[in-house]
Amino acid sequence: MKDIEIRQARSTDVDAIRALERRVWPNFSATEDMIASRISVFPEGNIIAVDRERNAIVGYLCTMFVQHESSNFPDSWMEITGNGTIRNHDPDGKYVYGLTLTVDKGYELGMRLQVHGWYIIVKYHRRGCYLGSPIPGFAAYKSKHPETTVEDYVFSMKRKNQTPFDPELVYYHKAGFRLVKILKNYEPDPKSLDYGVLVYRSNPFYYWPFPSFWAWLIKQLGFKLLDKFFS
Repeated sequence: MKDIEIRQARSTDVDAIRALERRVWPNFSATEDMIASRISVFPEGNIIAVDRERNAIVGYLCTMFVQHESSNFPDSWMEITGNGTIRNHDPDGKYVYGLTLTVDKGYELGMRLQVHGWYIIVKYHRRGCYLGSPIPGFAAYKSKHPETTVEDYVFSMKRKNQTPFDPELVYYHKAGFRLVKILKNYEPDPKSLDYGVLVYRSNPFYYWPFPSFWAWLIKQLGFKLLDKFFS
């Protein structure tokens, strides 16, 4: 089993995070300036996974607070995130927005990093979490069925088990997120025809007292606790 440390990112981690981003997202990786700005603006919202044996950063989660309601949520990832810098992070924002979840090849760290994301949501008493999802199956499907609209593809088409048709949306569906709306020109992605989908999961502890206690417990128990309330 790999020896992995999950901790808050520091300014000295920028180069290593940048290298990870370039490995995982060669066409859409964050720049050094973006990463440095994110850590400066909201340090606790930037979490990394470190392989102690290799002394290498192999996972990265970045979050920010936003005030947007779903009805007025911006379409573009660049607009949502202040051009990837989160300089528009709103300390009083009612919601968390997840910018990125980056995991190196050969590691299964997504769930562990997500636990730290939920720790932030619960600790800071935010209403819930928004994410933007690509729909990488859309271009291929539309090439064979040109009459299909993006709205039909996302909201009307279902698999036999009533999960969303696009495989990326299936992942978020299983994680308890609901599909909210289409994001036009979300990010350059030919497989998605540049579309994205806004997804949302509410904070199940929002109306509970002592949010710091529940946040601490989430860190200790992870999805053993979250699954109890997300099922």
